[in-house]
Amino acid sequence: MKSKILNLWMLAAILLCGLSFTTVSCSDDDTEETSQVVTGEFFSPSVNRLIDKNYTEVQKKGYAKLVIPATMYRQGLFTFPHNAVSDMEAVVKAGYKVYVNGGTVRDGILGKEAHDVDFTTDADIMKIKEILPHAEAFNAFRDIWVAKAYHGDELETDIAPMFSIFPELSGKADIPVTKFPNSPYCTDLLEDTYSRDYTFNAMYYDYATGDIIDYHGGLHDLRDGIVRTVYDADLAVSTDARKFIRATRFAAKYNFKIDSKLDKAMKDHWDVLSELDVNNGVYQTVSGLDGGFAKRYFELLDHYKVTDFLFSSMKQYLHTKAYNDFVLGILDAFDKEGNADMALCYAAIFWPRFAADAAANKQMTVGKLLAAIDRDNAACLRFEKVSYGDYSYALPFIEDVWTLQQLMTGETYKKDDTVKQVKANKHYAEALRFLKARATLDSTLEPFAKFWANQL
Repeated sequence: MKSKILNLWMLAAILLCGLSFTTVSCSDDDTEETSQVVTGEFFSPSVNRLIDKNYTEVQKKGYAKLVIPATMYRQGLFTFPHNAVSDMEAVVKAGYKVYVNGGTVRDGILGKEAHDVDFTTDADIMKIKEILPHAEAFNAFRDIWVAKAYHGDELETDIAPMFSIFPELSGKADIPVTKFPNSPYCTDLLEDTYSRDYTFNAMYYDYATGDIIDYHGGLHDLRDGIVRTVYDADLAVSTDARKFIRATRFAAKYNFKIDSKLDKAMKDHWDVLSELDVNNGVYQTVSGLDGGFAKRYFELLDHYKVTDFLFSSMKQYLHTKAYNDFVLGILDAFDKEGNADMALCYAAIFWPRFAADAAANKQMTVGKLLAAIDRDNAACLRFEKVSYGDYSYALPFIEDVWTLQQLMTGETYKKDDTVKQVKANKHYAEALRFLKARATLDSTLEPFAKFWANQL
């Protein structure tokens, strides 16, 4: 868990620096431009009037402060883990501001329960440590420090001082000039918003008052189902390769439309993907593939040709009808059955090449064939243990699933020794799930899928 905070704030650091599918939710002449308007307890007529009025000012100035008082929405809409509550109350009691931020606010407005909490404060890192002795400080990037408050085996709380506008962004495009040129920290909440990626991630919940604070039309975009950058999309995308992966993930997860300016920037700056950290590439795709919306996520990755970068070992298959029909069909089957492990999704994405290579090289082992695919893809994705997390399990996982596909559909699949071997493999259940998904696309596999389903 210690690595999580490093990654969260490394995202802020990076801020400095095919086939089209008619179902893809983005702005393009060849795609459908229907946005999803969110309705619910938060977006009452009175709140919507304030949002619409403020958004006009945002469009004129680039930002305009909007405060939705706690009295305007149902109390209890935002709930936080008790450990985070104790941390936030301690900081407020010490006389400092506490602003819950990011996904916790976004999902709270959508009526989703918060499982962990990130908050921003005007206390500096040493003061945070003084108030919360159980917190540890980390040099997240460029000698900028953040903290994580630990609670034994329970959830940690991620805490950061307010960030000033970074020098690389100060005064550019629609970004104000920082008032704190000599410090990475500030006491101005507006400045902190420019370390965020999308407008609906740049909203804050004032813990002391319960008010929602929004400077960039995040409420408007969340309500209307739009993925929009906090500042100039061209600047944002050209300096942060992860904008591609995060934008497509949010659009897929919430069935949102990608803003037209962001859409254009992602098409204009595809080359920036070459700057993506290969280890972080796996981290960034995990929640998109295993979140229950893998099909939509892959469609968007393919639409913006992020697949050309991420899956370089599959270049001869990408954007072909046969390949897309297979991958989208498998991922759709996974989604319908529930969240699938990231490694299982990768097993499907790389399967067509493996199947072709295995047919052409019958003497090659599954491990050697997988190693060749992984080697060709290593410049873009690396399944290993890094600061972002441990993904070293993925390759053995995929090898097992592929090996079991061969055993489960081979001539001896009903023999006792084959059954015993298959069932003894720790990834038997995942392999069966893959086989069942394949059978939805190939009826000749149905008898095999039925047989193995009965062996569980």
